[in-house]
Amino acid sequence: MAPNPNRNWFERAFHQAPWRTQTQNTTLALAVVVIVAVIGALYLAQASRTAAAGRRLQALEAQRQILEQQNAQLRAEIAALRSVPRLMVEAQQQGFHPASPDEVEYLLIEDVPPAPPPTPTPIPTAEEVVPAYNETLESWLSEQLAGLREQIQTFFANTFGRQETPAP
Repeated sequence: MAPNPNRNWFERAFHQAPWRTQTQNTTLALAVVVIVAVIGALYLAQASRTAAAGRRLQALEAQRQILEQQNAQLRAEIAALRSVPRLMVEAQQQGFHPASPDEVEYLLIEDVPPAPPPTPTPIPTAEEVVPAYNETLESWLSEQLAGLREQIQTFFANTFGRQETPAP
């Protein structure tokens, strides 16, 4: 039997030269190294952004705490400035003093009838405010079911044109 010339060509086409196999392996290893380097660079970039955001958050929290302390200090100062003893001292420094009964003047307005004395309003009793509770669960349920029955009968009467009288 003679060797098939097509088979020889086929084997040669798929038979790899040693240098081609070595080149493919080197390229594959280089591609893996490049992919690992890119993934590592992306991870480091993300980690550095996260760390920067964390530092920014800490700085903002510290600033917020300082502002809260300043607000508390200002509130305390406002309360001290509004205190009655301090206002009395300030008024005395400006020449004011508590009025004596001789220094008080009343203005009388003519042609105005005096106001009637206030009439006391009676305090309502508990029975007036809250009515007596005398309903049972059974009576409430029967009222609810009667109302539901009427609604259903009205619905069917309007829908189907029948006039049904509601049950007593």
